[in-house]
Amino acid sequence: MVYHGGMKTPVLFLVLACLLAVAGCSRDAGELRVLPLTYQALDPERMEAIFAERSKLQMTLATAQPGLSAIEALVTDQADLALVENSTPFTGGIRAVLPAYKSVLHLLAREGLALQPDSQVLGTAAIYVANDSEAGKTFIRLAASRQGVAEENVHFVNAVDESTDLIVYFGPIAPGNTPWFHPGFELVPLGERNGSSIDHLLGVSYILPQMEPAVIPQGTYDLPGNEEAVVTLQVDMLLVARKQVPETQVYELTRTFIEQKQRFMAIAPAVFSGLNESFDPLSLNFPLHNGARRFLERDEPSLLERYAETINMLVYVTALLLTGLVAAARWRARRKKDRADVFYSRVLAIRERGEAEPAAGLLTELDAVEREAFQMLIDEKLAANESFRIFTDLLERTRAAIAGKAD
Repeated sequence: MVYHGGMKTPVLFLVLACLLAVAGCSRDAGELRVLPLTYQALDPERMEAIFAERSKLQMTLATAQPGLSAIEALVTDQADLALVENSTPFTGGIRAVLPAYKSVLHLLAREGLALQPDSQVLGTAAIYVANDSEAGKTFIRLAASRQGVAEENVHFVNAVDESTDLIVYFGPIAPGNTPWFHPGFELVPLGERNGSSIDHLLGVSYILPQMEPAVIPQGTYDLPGNEEAVVTLQVDMLLVARKQVPETQVYELTRTFIEQKQRFMAIAPAVFSGLNESFDPLSLNFPLHNGARRFLERDEPSLLERYAETINMLVYVTALLLTGLVAAARWRARRKKDRADVFYSRVLAIRERGEAEPAAGLLTELDAVEREAFQMLIDEKLAANESFRIFTDLLERTRAAIAGKAD
């Protein structure tokens, strides 16, 4: 107890007061901070409204330190959720929630820039990677390596200006949302067109399996270069979370995205069209968050339901075995009793002969019967039960009767 001026206050009360004070200073338990992408056709207010109406979560935009990647913002606890490419290397403390959409490579070159295989243009070009995309930088590094350009000679820039030669944008195919495009550039394919070739870049999909071949159909964008189909690459975009985000929140997040998919698609169909429950968690570069796993496996049969038939078969076989063992035990006991009955008959037969035959010979026969019976008892061919006790009593009375007549 703690004493103050003669008044005593329970220590427990003080502890609870401190805990309540700390809780009052912490973030809302249902709040999730989402890190937005720069080129993302989303209406955050409409998204927040869906979560406010259909879940127990409050979604807010994270304000991360400028220059941080999405993974760095999560690791440093400046955001709870972010979108990253599935080609992003595994980082401890990050967990996948759901695949969101296919992020397609939009490669734009300044008009007139020659992309010949032997030009080593990636060693001299100023390259802008939108959203600081890890997939975009990986693609450029691999492509430069295949051109024979050292990684340290690849020059990335932080903004698009008159000196920029290439723009790399990974994002959904969304004809109505092209803020990543800049005048003076054109979409270029990863293949031959008008004699210009960068065929060697297609090997990226073999080096990095998460990147798959894709095609931007002819005329999808009203942009230079899309007068023809554009052969390119794509990668899954993942919604990821910090591992420390509570399971209950991620469960609610996953449930809301899946159940309200149509409403989210009304906000940004290109971004939310890929939301689904049918994906292989082993194909992701990050382990699945336990909260997402709980939701995705909610309809999975329990252990008892999954193995019900096997359990029933085991119970049935066990019952048969027990029944067989009981029957075998009873048969063995009955057989032993039948053997005891044979000894009854032999002793009674010797007793009946006691009137006409010498006692010495009969007693010798009784001794032989006794030895045989006890030997069978030792060999467990007879049971030391009530039947055997009756046999020994009969044997002793018969022996006494024959010996008495001899006297």
